[in-house]
Amino acid sequence: MADDAVVNLRQKYVDDPRIACQYGVKCYQKSQVHLQKYKHPPPKRPLQDRKQPPSKRLKKTLDDEEKPPPAASPARPKSPPILSKDKELSRPDLGRTDKDFNVKQFIKEKFLMEMPEDFYEFWELCKSLNARHPEEALKEFGLALVGPYDVLADKFSDVPEQPQENYLLHWRFYHDPPECQTVLKGDEKTGYHLGYFRDDPQKPPVFLVANEANNNGQFTVMGDNIFASVNLYLEAFKKSFDPFKKMKLPQLQRGLKEKAQQLQLNLEAKPQRVRDRNRQIVARTFNKIGMVVPYNKKTEVGYRELTLSNKELQKLLDNIQAALPDQRLSLLSELQGLLTNVTIATDECDFGAGIELGLNILAHGVDCLNRTISQCLAINYRLIQREEFAKIIESHMDNRRRGPDLSII
Repeated sequence: MADDAVVNLRQKYVDDPRIACQYGVKCYQKSQVHLQKYKHPPPKRPLQDRKQPPSKRLKKTLDDEEKPPPAASPARPKSPPILSKDKELSRPDLGRTDKDFNVKQFIKEKFLMEMPEDFYEFWELCKSLNARHPEEALKEFGLALVGPYDVLADKFSDVPEQPQENYLLHWRFYHDPPECQTVLKGDEKTGYHLGYFRDDPQKPPVFLVANEANNNGQFTVMGDNIFASVNLYLEAFKKSFDPFKKMKLPQLQRGLKEKAQQLQLNLEAKPQRVRDRNRQIVARTFNKIGMVVPYNKKTEVGYRELTLSNKELQKLLDNIQAALPDQRLSLLSELQGLLTNVTIATDECDFGAGIELGLNILAHGVDCLNRTISQCLAINYRLIQREEFAKIIESHMDNRRRGPDLSII
């Protein structure tokens, strides 16, 4: 191929407005949907000199330490390491944050999310209960305001600036998906916490959810605003309060309900917004919240079912978690087959399959697949224009932590 022809082809590739295929010249995808959506660089040699595509193409998604060795290798494989151990957060000298800053702008820049108005209105209610430390207004009822509320509590004012990924880890619990932003923490023994949940990072939250991180990765819907969530929490845990706290509880709930009424907020656990969202769920996930992603029912593009049922995947992940190191490699080979099918689904624009698998492994809690979770989710989040979620999961899986204190300050 002449040099000027090569230059012309490359320039056409650069000018092409379509998304660049992540596999580049190695892509053998023939789907018209894929070819119309993605651009591919010109080959480095004539097509007739290229090798024919293999019948099965595996994507290297498993962690490097976790991949099974080649069949012909006689060497005994090394045991895969556990990747969930805490690492020290990176804290380079980046100067100090401003003493005065725009709170909403700071939250948007650091946490990549805008908080809804009921978030700020609840802070005002807490200020009326404890003017000096609003974040501790519910302390005697077992709750503390955390996460973005620490910005309102002035805990990020004139303190050492941190890298972006650290802020994304602030009060991010072990099983939290990127869709969840923690704002309240409760019992440290169970890892109870409440957070806003949104399907799209560019849109307002749909509702709030609760999870006990030390027990499992299952979440419970707790209303579509924080007033409803706290009221439901107080109702559910009334029996655990001592008599003295019970005396103060009616007054707190009365004030909370009055404020919610003024703001015209619904205190139901599953109001209309939640029911509407349920009809949009594409797949049921291990976290019990379900997954909402772009999906065209007519063309059936956007999602396809995994090749393993939820029950089969649960069993496989259970076995991987419980297996001895020399047994784990064969189980990881089974998972690799599923990952290969997910890769094919991604190639054919069924991005929901990779997101479903990533969310399910995250909710399960198996502690040696953090990088796999990151790759499954980040790639597909980016392909459906949810960049913020991709950044959050990458930061989370690089430093996934357990424990009662998940603050970065």
